[in-house]
Amino acid sequence: MMSETIFPTYNARHYAPREVAESFIISKSFEKLVQNNHSVILGARGCGKTTLMKMLTLPALNSWKGQKAETIKNTIPFYAIYISTDIYWDVKNQTYKSQLQKYGDLSLLISRFSVNTNVFTSLCDTFIDILEYESVDLNDEKEIELCKELISAWKLKSVIPKLKFIKEALNRRIDEVNQLIQDIIFNFGEDSRLPYPEYFNLSFETSIELLIPIFERIFEIENKKKWALCFDELEFAPLWLQTQLFKSLRSRKQYILYKLSSSPILSLELDQSLIDDYRATSGNDYDLIKMWNLSDNEFSIKIIESLLKKKYPLADVNSYFGSNEIYNGESNSYKKGSKFYKEMIELLKKDDSFKMFLSEKNVNILNPIPINDNQKNTLYRKIKPIVYYRNAFIEENRLIKGKANKPSFRSRKSANELLSGIEVLSKICDGNPRWLIGITNSILVNSDEKEAKRTTQYKELLSAGQRFKNVIGNIPIGNNEHSIIDIVNKIASYFKDQLLGSHFKMDPYGTFIVDKNSSLIPDNIIELLDKGISQGAFILLDTDDGGFDFEIRERRFKLSYLFFVLYNLPLRVYGKVSLSVCLKYKESANEKSSTQISLF
Repeated sequence: MMSETIFPTYNARHYAPREVAESFIISKSFEKLVQNNHSVILGARGCGKTTLMKMLTLPALNSWKGQKAETIKNTIPFYAIYISTDIYWDVKNQTYKSQLQKYGDLSLLISRFSVNTNVFTSLCDTFIDILEYESVDLNDEKEIELCKELISAWKLKSVIPKLKFIKEALNRRIDEVNQLIQDIIFNFGEDSRLPYPEYFNLSFETSIELLIPIFERIFEIENKKKWALCFDELEFAPLWLQTQLFKSLRSRKQYILYKLSSSPILSLELDQSLIDDYRATSGNDYDLIKMWNLSDNEFSIKIIESLLKKKYPLADVNSYFGSNEIYNGESNSYKKGSKFYKEMIELLKKDDSFKMFLSEKNVNILNPIPINDNQKNTLYRKIKPIVYYRNAFIEENRLIKGKANKPSFRSRKSANELLSGIEVLSKICDGNPRWLIGITNSILVNSDEKEAKRTTQYKELLSAGQRFKNVIGNIPIGNNEHSIIDIVNKIASYFKDQLLGSHFKMDPYGTFIVDKNSSLIPDNIIELLDKGISQGAFILLDTDDGGFDFEIRERRFKLSYLFFVLYNLPLRVYGKVSLSVCLKYKESANEKSSTQISLF
């Protein structure tokens, strides 16, 4: 089920390709997607999959005015047939599913019919686009000849041989099938011979393989391209279609490509349906594009810059949002008298565990500067965010008789300095362009042409984080006794204790591995994790094999950075710990004698 989003205005699903192109900014993911091979895009909702898929179409490419637009438009090696998944393709999930069960394979036939009709309509759209945008000799005789072939292949009746009328006929057929379903339910028994129409036997793959060469022949297309079937949001598609398409990545006609998009974790049912086949492999049969790749920070900066220039053309993105000392990597930030140096001195005065830590690392606590580049890279860069956060939130952390004690905390109401600046803004959305556009525009609305104040930036990040938490909290969870937010709270609280606990830790835990053992993490928790992953609450970190992920167990995740704003955590990917450990965490007055009580 699709949930609401924190910034629904920026949902590419509701925009025509031409409109998507107006604000499109090229990314590394798109440059991979336009290559001459099969592609699979995986990512949470809102991460930009639909934008990338729609940008493959001719209307989008011809409306795009951005960087590399002309080059890609002139060199893209295929025509894209964009097909948006409809939740009604999966007949088993519709309201009348129980009424159809007694009719054998009727549900499957209706599902296949629904998919075929959508693909046929999309193929007509692509033909129309080619005739409009490409240098093709169009005349009525050629269109009539093509349409007669379509009418014959799709078993249409009484249709004027024009593409727009064929689309209308396909839509009328949907209404006919809906009437047929009602007729069967009310007038036929389970042993009756059902009046299946002949077009129930059609297959979109064989039909397209037949019709594309006919189109190319009729319109005398000499510089032939391949054709890409672009199925978007396959997580909502019926299992039979997912299975068919993922098998097609292995081998189909030479001139047919498949561009598929889905959620980060593919279903176990799909895994089982492919188990007996010689599976397609990433890098050999298809390109795998994982949209949660956190390294493409340049893409986020370009989005922010484009929005800023649209509102304030003369503004510079770095000076407008400012820089964040924690993340900017300035080489002089470790020198004596620098801001970070002063943070260390302040923390040393009130945190005995930090003093002990530096002493064990042979750092001069009276003058804590790195003695060489190696120490700067292996020690100082790693502890920098931790120092800032502990100094900001800890009031005092003293050893009592040589033993660690629970720190006392400052009554701090905001973290303006910690969570603001261009480095934070470009990372906070985990590469999700919809969120980034919404947050950036909110900041710009509440700022003047000179600068975005740190208080304004933090306020908008905090607001977005809270809205995101509300969205995740409203995801339907059925009869599950716990919620996704219960899990988020436990994980975030554990990580916060790692950061601000009695002992200063250079490598605090900040990511989690889902336990393999179902007695530690029961299946009802896996169900919640699955829902949270699809909405971006939990971010899958890349696995070593670079292939598909079907299992949540034994996979490594982090929380969405939007949650980090709410729980005052630094935007870093730290070490991993078992999820069961996080869920057992319970704050206590004495860390060493705390009773580990499981939430579950």
